[in-house]
Amino acid sequence: MAALRGCSYLFSIPSARWRMLVNFPRLLLRLLGRRLPQTQGTLRVPGLQANVRIRRDRWGIPHIEANNFLDACFAIGFCHGQDRPFQLELFLRAVRGTLSELVGGDALPIDRLSRRIGFHRAAAAQWPLLDPELQEMMQAYARGVSAGATYGLPQRPHEFVLLRSRPTPWTPFDSLGIVKLLSFTLAANWDMELARLKVLLEDGVEALVALDPAYPPWHPVTAPPGEQAGPVLDRLSEELKIFSTFFRTGGGSNNWVVSASRTATGRPILANDPHLDARLPPHWYLVHVQMPQGALAGATFLGGPAVQAGHNGFAAWGVTAGLIDNTDLFREQIGPDGRSVRQGDQFVPCEVREEVIHVRGGASVTERVLITPRGPIISPALRPDRRGAGPTLNEALSLRAVWLDPRPIDGLLRIHRVRSFADFRKAAEHWPAASQNMVYADQTGTIGWQMFGLAPKRRKGWGLIPAPGWDIDAGWEPDLVPAEQLPYAQDPPQGFLATANNQPVPDGVGPYLGSDWLDGYRAASIVRELSARTDWDVPQTMALQMNQHAVAWDDLREAVLSAPAIERDTQQALDLLREWNGHVSIDSPAATVYELFLAEMAGRVARAKAPRTFAIVLGEALGPIVPYNFLCYRRTGHLARLLREQPEGWFVRSWPDEIADALAAVVRRLRTEHGHDPSNWAFGRLRTLTLHHPISRKRWLAPFFNLGPFPFGGDADTINQGAVLPLDPLAPADNIASLRMVIDVGAWSNSRFSLPGGQSGNPLSPHYDDLLPFWLRGDGVPIAWTEEEVRQATVHTLELSPL
Repeated sequence: MAALRGCSYLFSIPSARWRMLVNFPRLLLRLLGRRLPQTQGTLRVPGLQANVRIRRDRWGIPHIEANNFLDACFAIGFCHGQDRPFQLELFLRAVRGTLSELVGGDALPIDRLSRRIGFHRAAAAQWPLLDPELQEMMQAYARGVSAGATYGLPQRPHEFVLLRSRPTPWTPFDSLGIVKLLSFTLAANWDMELARLKVLLEDGVEALVALDPAYPPWHPVTAPPGEQAGPVLDRLSEELKIFSTFFRTGGGSNNWVVSASRTATGRPILANDPHLDARLPPHWYLVHVQMPQGALAGATFLGGPAVQAGHNGFAAWGVTAGLIDNTDLFREQIGPDGRSVRQGDQFVPCEVREEVIHVRGGASVTERVLITPRGPIISPALRPDRRGAGPTLNEALSLRAVWLDPRPIDGLLRIHRVRSFADFRKAAEHWPAASQNMVYADQTGTIGWQMFGLAPKRRKGWGLIPAPGWDIDAGWEPDLVPAEQLPYAQDPPQGFLATANNQPVPDGVGPYLGSDWLDGYRAASIVRELSARTDWDVPQTMALQMNQHAVAWDDLREAVLSAPAIERDTQQALDLLREWNGHVSIDSPAATVYELFLAEMAGRVARAKAPRTFAIVLGEALGPIVPYNFLCYRRTGHLARLLREQPEGWFVRSWPDEIADALAAVVRRLRTEHGHDPSNWAFGRLRTLTLHHPISRKRWLAPFFNLGPFPFGGDADTINQGAVLPLDPLAPADNIASLRMVIDVGAWSNSRFSLPGGQSGNPLSPHYDDLLPFWLRGDGVPIAWTEEEVRQATVHTLELSPL
């Protein structure tokens, strides 16, 4: 989020005086008071049909009793509004493109991009296509959010006081808009299309061919479990041929499910840890709901009432990003009138919208939005090319996305009703949003996996680089890939299923869904561990979620350790790595050498072929909403392939000598920055984790709102996710498990949940960080399931009645 505006005398403190005011944030917030929600007693609120009881346990997890499903949705929204009002406000404003109105001009790039893409505009267009029951569900949730943020809070939260603002009333369009915002930020491919285009235009075809990280053929697919992906089709080369006819070229998450045959209890176990940025409060909110139609427990994602990871007392489910390529960029040629684009041999008119963005403390900005036959033009809101390479002044990039088209949506919003794997599969029919790998287990012993998300049928090409919008043969077919053709698996003979953003099925099997899957190292590690035993239980499964074994080292070890010890520094690196157990643990100096070597060698590889765009290859930001591109998370598999094959023409030195020199450079850096003693190089000492609250962008508030730093192990390729960018390998981890969940199917009370923080977004609440110790050590808390368990767990009870 951008810098804060509001109490100007507070935000104009000179940097030199910050040290003198180190305790000022704490004093300020204490003067403002704790500002906790009402969780005890009775409240009359508008929007309810009948009475609702909300009992909270010692961790602030609400146990909701409602007389009907709509009141249950209202109550979930009410709890979100009470505990996470500022987080919801930021989501709402990002969707509407009104952040600048709250925090000033620094947020203008986000608002411009939001208005151009049209998250809120697309939500409004989609709303009439929802069936009435789903509309009522989202309306009830919206009423609950607004009631929770007002009636449920005796005082405005600290952030709103500091910004001299109040919570904005929530609408169903905001919930739909969040689905679209997340679909954009979690899209597997649009950022990589743009990155490829920049490399192509600035460094040429040879650079792109050399550096594009195809999915390694020896990495596993999801189904059949453990099978390898196989050789990748030469799709990129096909698209480069198409590209060259029009232009002159110059330049994450884990889940798995284990069948009863592989557990100590004879019951299935389901595990889930979705990976997102290190944010406070967490993205997820835990809840338990009881109503006459049934019950459910698990994790809701802020902005909607659906339990996207949890169980309903019969079946359990978990979610990871599926990475179906459902979004494409197109190059557009804008007509002389500035209101049309070329299509074939003529210019066709665009829909033109004038969007007024109000800016706090500044003049309003009018953004002209052009909507082409393919979709909105977004490139003026993306960061301009630094060297002038790229589209000329009359060219731009438009965006086409499944999630922008007005289509019915259902899927995850009704998944709580499933009573069989057939029901679960049917839920995938209407999910025109970010694709998800959904794993499933139920009390009959059935386990399964289903890909959720709709994919386009492309008339031409594979969607790997932006296609020319004026090519009448480019674009999408009117119909999408049928949902029944999406990959799935049920009760495999191996007794388990696992996904980790990897390629779902072998190449060439089923319809084309994309090419930009993440490396399969995490999937390989999970498969190897699950295959090794048949006595899995909840504690062992939670321990597996914390696994920090770098399976990628198995691919790299031979080539690295064969490097000649050309100097003392190289020898020291080799000695440490020979004795290393391959675990990226906080106490390991060798893990630090390994991580720095990966970054150093990936950088040398990128610079060798793309001297102008190497930073983009290594993950440099492409826009104001997405702070990196996914190319950076696929460098390890690409590097492993190069070290295996050691092709000619990359370096002046031989590959072994280049590896040796890279190792020496790593040791020199460590010795210069951290001393000669390798014990000072321990990974957790140098690479840490800090959980950031958005308001902490004002540094003087950071010590009070942020949590950390904590020593933190793991990397992008370990089960315990701790990814960083190759450009800065020792920067604080910024991609982590945003939720950990392990469900003992049928013995629901044995299940465990944890968040990197707590249920509350209020830094003076005991529930701001009380789940963090469990998350850090790989433990979790139960969500009481039976009435007796809920009664014993209850600390506070709030009775809601209709106003």
